[in-house]
Amino acid sequence: MTRSVFSLSLLFVLLAGANACMAQGATGPVVFQAGADLQKKSLSPSPAANATKQSKQAVIGRGKTMIDTGDPKNAFWSEPVDLDGAGNVVNVDMLWDSSSKILYAFAHTNLRCSHGKMIEGDVLIGLYAKKNFLGKSVGSGWWVVSLAQDQCQAPIAGLYGCKFDSYGSILACGRAELDARINDMAIVESTRF
Repeated sequence: MTRSVFSLSLLFVLLAGANACMAQGATGPVVFQAGADLQKKSLSPSPAANATKQSKQAVIGRGKTMIDTGDPKNAFWSEPVDLDGAGNVVNVDMLWDSSSKILYAFAHTNLRCSHGKMIEGDVLIGLYAKKNFLGKSVGSGWWVVSLAQDQCQAPIAGLYGCKFDSYGSILACGRAELDARINDMAIVESTRF
């Protein structure tokens, strides 16, 4: 009898834990997944032969989807990339933070809300490269978009995004903030759309 109660209790705890993990939100307000071509750039973060606007700078992005690495010696360039792996090539600004070993990509592009509506917006992506100072898996990373209240059903205006693993699978999504101390993104409130 006690074994049955213990087994049922354990099963309940495991199911509740699995349900909580799923409810944490594997979906964000915007349907986006960093494409394989973009993720591969983290293996060799350098400008392609057709890159333009090559310079050195500390900042990438604009408005709320901007990050300042604090190092004006970072390599910056722009090149055409299939940002989301859907075959749509767009011009993408890239910044290689050689001290943190993080590749940033920024583009103004068409984005699809989780509920199907298309919007035009800015997306900032961070990809961890070899020996990144945060110890993250190579090719894993995050993305953020800035949304107005009710845009893509966002409950409040601000940054929203997702973290993903080296296979591109979503790990967590929600309201986000960029942490200027470590040039990374944090999910501050999990949301499900």
